[in-house]
Amino acid sequence: MLKKRKQAGASPPGSSLSAQRRRGKPGIRPSGPTLKLEMTLEELTTYLNELIENSPVAILMLDPAHRVRLCNPAFERLFQYGRDELINANLEDLIATRELTQEAVDIWQRVLRGEKVYASTKRRRKDGSIVDVEIHGIPLLIKRKLIGVYGIYHDVSQRKEAEMEVRQLSARLLQMQDEERRRIARELHDTTAQKFVALNMNLTRLRELCATGGAEVDRVIADSQNLAEESARELRTLAYLLHPPTLDDIGLTSAIRWYARGFAQRSGIEVNLDLPAELERLPRDIETMMFRVIQEGLTNVHRHSGSRSATIRLAADAEQIVLELSDQGRGMPAKLQGATVAEVGVGIAGMRERARQLGGRLEIISDQSGTTLRVLQPQPEVED
Repeated sequence: MLKKRKQAGASPPGSSLSAQRRRGKPGIRPSGPTLKLEMTLEELTTYLNELIENSPVAILMLDPAHRVRLCNPAFERLFQYGRDELINANLEDLIATRELTQEAVDIWQRVLRGEKVYASTKRRRKDGSIVDVEIHGIPLLIKRKLIGVYGIYHDVSQRKEAEMEVRQLSARLLQMQDEERRRIARELHDTTAQKFVALNMNLTRLRELCATGGAEVDRVIADSQNLAEESARELRTLAYLLHPPTLDDIGLTSAIRWYARGFAQRSGIEVNLDLPAELERLPRDIETMMFRVIQEGLTNVHRHSGSRSATIRLAADAEQIVLELSDQGRGMPAKLQGATVAEVGVGIAGMRERARQLGGRLEIISDQSGTTLRVLQPQPEVED
């Protein structure tokens, strides 16, 4: 039996032919799972290449020396370079401006350390124009060894332009709101409040004329006088809250003192002031912004914090003006500290937008021991 099997050319287990088949020697076509695996890898490679090549997002691959090894047509269109110009070139020599070279180096070094990096920045096209981009840097690691980097670039220029238009519109709306408040406050103070004064004078004269009219007439006139005086006071307060004349006439510190005193009387919350004895007048827009922050901030202290006291600090140096409002209340939820108008309404977002429109920024520091609103406003440039 054994001899016949050898003569028929059969190879027993362990023979060289069986070993060749198992090892996949040249000339022997693999079958079964091995063939299936090779086809799967080939398909995956094809899918990946097609995905990169046809993606509308700009994609490239760099080697560890920062040379371009692969790029897709979307990248070529975005930065206006041909593939021949990009392959083997140092990427940042082509698309980074001089001002952004250090930023580009920092991003590259972070990716080399194995980090996945996201950055919103600008880059330069071949024609010298600047494009707003979001960059995703993704390290390619095999057995913890960096073999390259994927760079994904999203052109966000249109979105940035839309955001700028929205900010400009927001700034204009805030300006119009302040102008309308100023106008209404002036009308209430100069016209309607004066009519209440005249009404009170007429009631006083009527009281003199009706001195013999009896106790009932005297009581009605006295009640009317009290109502007229109370209405006049409320009207003046409303006018001052809309836009205190001291803000235009005397300045920010006087307006803060006046508002804090009235707020303490109305709310029962003690307001401590740490204000400079003298502060040079600031541009009207900046003083209005800071006063509105105090108004909104103290309103939030009263409504939400539970604090029985608040402190307002104002300081200035050659570089910036710093305004702080702090309380000792229950704090603000973290998710609201950076929230948008759509999430929390116009209060916090409105304060932040007011500061940003004037080149400043609003910081919110909050925990279980209290909240601090801080406005950091650069000193305005002095005109020659």
